[in-house]
Amino acid sequence: MTDAQPPTRRARKADVGPAVDLPPVPPLPDDVRTAGSEMTAREIDEDVDGRLPTAQLEMAAFGDHLIPYAPPVPPTPPSVAPWALGVAIIALAAAVFTGWLLPIGVIGAVLAIVSLRRAHDSRRAAVWALALSLLSVSFSAGWLIWGFSQLAVG
Repeated sequence: MTDAQPPTRRARKADVGPAVDLPPVPPLPDDVRTAGSEMTAREIDEDVDGRLPTAQLEMAAFGDHLIPYAPPVPPTPPSVAPWALGVAIIALAAAVFTGWLLPIGVIGAVLAIVSLRRAHDSRRAAVWALALSLLSVSFSAGWLIWGFSQLAVG
């Protein structure tokens, strides 16, 4: 679709059909101020750029100043990396004392892997969370292996 330019005053005069005889308009009293009286008759009749006095309104609809609509950028979802790191630290602290909280280390590892797959999450925090989660899982597994081996002896 092309941008059609509004017609000029000369083009509109050429398109006008036969002249119609209208009765003369009576003159206004001197104390009455008409709309547009700030402009002189010479300024009105001058065809400087070939547009009517309403050309500014026409240009507003067709000008280059129009900004195309762009939808707003959706907000980024909250990061999972801090949660993964927090769960990993809790899992490591629990793994030092007992092995029964091994699922917390697994949850921390899963959150860290999810965080590593997300583009906007902190990669450094996700790597630390994964490392600490795997360390806590190994400590918890060690506790569980040692604990079950003690049960068989007794």
